[in-house]
Amino acid sequence: MAVTVERAVLEQAEDIVQMHWDAEDWILARELDAPARGEVSLADVREQIEFGEWRVALFAGIVVGALRVLRSDPDVWIEDDIPAAYVARVMTDRRHASAGLGAQLLRWVDEHARSEDASVVRLECVETNARLRDYYEEQGFFLVGRRDFDVEWPSVVLMEKSLH
Repeated sequence: MAVTVERAVLEQAEDIVQMHWDAEDWILARELDAPARGEVSLADVREQIEFGEWRVALFAGIVVGALRVLRSDPDVWIEDDIPAAYVARVMTDRRHASAGLGAQLLRWVDEHARSEDASVVRLECVETNARLRDYYEEQGFFLVGRRDFDVEWPSVVLMEKSLH
């Protein structure tokens, strides 16, 4: 499935939140560990859209995927001097998902990061979710650290992909 990735607009906020809820249900049904960041509210997504953080994947005008890309992520990553793009969330709509859609979105992040002069793409993964960690490794990411939180987020592994 060839998709176009565009900056999200406010009218797509409900699609993004619904996709998040559907993804959580899908993860729980398979007894996998949920993403570290927990709840996503419509108000938060709208604010994040206004900041330009969300992108949507469109197929025939339908939102089939979404990702949140940041220039920094101090909630998870320790600041350093390496120019990076941070994938705070990547989701595909289970009703329209096809093999390779997640990988296509991650490739889009690579190109976007290069255009922003980033040298790495970073993301985190719940430490106990070996299936997702393996998937990210298949996409070229490698383990660079681990993070525990004082809040009710599970421990995560920090993963990175070099763009050079």
